[in-house]
Amino acid sequence: MAKTGDRTAAFEARRMEILHKVALAFAEEGYHQTSVSSLADRLGVSKPVLYYYAKNKDDLLFQCVLVGRNALQQAMEKTKKINVTGAGKLRHFFSTYTEIMCGDFGRCIALVDPQALNPEARKNDTLARRAIEDAVCQMVMDGQEDGSIGRCNPIIATRAMFGAFNGIPRWFRTGGEFNARDVAEAYLDLLMHGLTPTGTAFGKAVKARPKKKDD
Repeated sequence: MAKTGDRTAAFEARRMEILHKVALAFAEEGYHQTSVSSLADRLGVSKPVLYYYAKNKDDLLFQCVLVGRNALQQAMEKTKKINVTGAGKLRHFFSTYTEIMCGDFGRCIALVDPQALNPEARKNDTLARRAIEDAVCQMVMDGQEDGSIGRCNPIIATRAMFGAFNGIPRWFRTGGEFNARDVAEAYLDLLMHGLTPTGTAFGKAVKARPKKKDD
């Protein structure tokens, strides 16, 4: 007879396998456009199997968002503990942030309207998001204090960074031309150094394209 711990581990492994596929479906097809029946067909399971792991479609979305938010919170906690400058912490966090947001659960967070969550879940999600934004804002201020970040409005800088990075899942494709960390580094270079003649992209010096005679 299987031990209770083994059954619990098997249940959790299967739940996460299903949630990965559900999150991807919500991101690709849209939450409101996806029914439980279509999810079951896409996953190759029966509707009762889905209801074994979640109460309803709302609960499936809640679980997907919760997994993604927990991953982001863990990334922030790890970033807070490293002994680097404010700018270094921004780079560390947003590199991990991009990898998470380009995964199944991150894409679900980025592409599904949070209004689809029930009121209580939406409230908790908003609080979690604001906590991460406040922590990033503090990193900007710490960087200004230690000299690694120039003068700017920390709130606007924080919102600008999230505005940029939250757009990546809309075009990024796993297995495409770039990997998530390359994209994160390029975005960080642009946001932290600007479009200057000495700027870099993907670690390579950028040179102006020679003008043609007809230009």
